[in-house]
Amino acid sequence: MTDTPGRDPDVLTTAELATKLGLSPQTVRRMANAGQIPALKTGKDFRYSWEAVREVLRQPHHRPGDAADDLQNDQPANDQPAQPARKGAGYRAQRRARTGAHNPTTDTD
Repeated sequence: MTDTPGRDPDVLTTAELATKLGLSPQTVRRMANAGQIPALKTGKDFRYSWEAVREVLRQPHHRPGDAADDLQNDQPANDQPAQPARKGAGYRAQRRARTGAHNPTTDTD
């Protein structure tokens, strides 16, 4: 990332965030559109706060539709069998944010 005078180094473009997370820009945009990561829409693209994204990705992974506090003792709601956690791009980004790991040559989508 090139430091531009007057530019906040915490604010990243989609391409810059994708590089930091080891994901494709398309995957980062999908995550932003889905509300998985905080983003500010700027015209046709997004801007991201690195600290805000890291904080969100450090949180425990929940299945879509599950509220964090709705499950007691890790029992599925409505007596439904537990579904295995899917390990997609969001999971990989969360793991990298928690560990600080990044290796674009081995981390692929």
